[in-house]
Amino acid sequence: MVRPGPLETFADRFAEAGFRSTAFVASYGMAEATLALTMAPLDRGLRFDTVDVDRMEQDGVVVTAEAAGRRRSFVRCGPILPGHELQVRGEDDAPLPERRVGRIFVRGPSLMREYFRQSEATAAVLSADGWLDTGDLGYLADGEITPTGRAKDLILLNGRNVWPQDLEWTAESGVPGLRSGDVAAFSVDDQEEQVVLLVQCRSSDPEVRGRISEEVAALMRARHGLEARVRLVGPHALPQTSSGKLSRSKARALFESGAFDLVET
Repeated sequence: MVRPGPLETFADRFAEAGFRSTAFVASYGMAEATLALTMAPLDRGLRFDTVDVDRMEQDGVVVTAEAAGRRRSFVRCGPILPGHELQVRGEDDAPLPERRVGRIFVRGPSLMREYFRQSEATAAVLSADGWLDTGDLGYLADGEITPTGRAKDLILLNGRNVWPQDLEWTAESGVPGLRSGDVAAFSVDDQEEQVVLLVQCRSSDPEVRGRISEEVAALMRARHGLEARVRLVGPHALPQTSSGKLSRSKARALFESGAFDLVET
C-alpha cells in the first residue's frame, strides 16, 4: 500500500521549489500485469481514507474513524484500467461489496500467460478463465481499489486480523534510533500464536539495546494491545525481495531456523 505520511512530508518540503502535491498519481500494479492495473486520476493528488482500525481488524469492514479511536490512513489507487476487471473476494471466493476487505483478483489482456517453466505455481494463482489471485488484500470504495497488505503476511491473533506494517510503522516512528525498514513483524505458532518483531539495531551498547527492546514491546502493548517478542538483529539483517521490499516470509523462516539466535546471544 501507499503510505501517505512520507509523501505529504515530501510535498511540504519541496513546495517552495515548485512541487505540486497534485502531481502524485497513486497506482496499483505488479510484474504479472506488466505493470499497472489501476491508476488514480491525473492532477488529483492523493486521496485517502482514514479508517477505524478496530473494525477493520475484527470485522473486515472499512468505516471512517472516530476522533478517539485507533485509526490509520490508506491511499486510494484509482479505478481499474480500461479492458481489465478487478474483484475483491471473500473466503468463499464470492465478490464482496464495497468497503469490505478481501483478496484482490484481476483479469485482463496485460496479465502474464504463465510463470516461466513453473506450471504448478501458475496453476496456484491463475484460473482457467483468466483471473489472477494477486495475493494482495484490499477494498473497493467508489470504484477505486485501496490495497491494505499481503494476505500471506496477515497476522491472525485472537480473532483479530492484524496488519504487520501497522506494528512495524508504530515501532519505527515511536522509538528513537529506528529508521524506516528497520522492523519486520510476523507471527509464529509456538503452541499458541505469538507475535515476533525483528528489529535492526546499530548499537552494541547493552543499555541502548535494552532500551530499544523495552520501548518496542511497550509500544505494542499500549497502541495495539498485544504482547510481542522483540528480537534485535544486526544492520542489514532483514531479508529483502528482488525489488527491495521487506520479505516477512523469509524473515520468519530465518527466525524459525534459528538464524538470529547467535545475534541475540
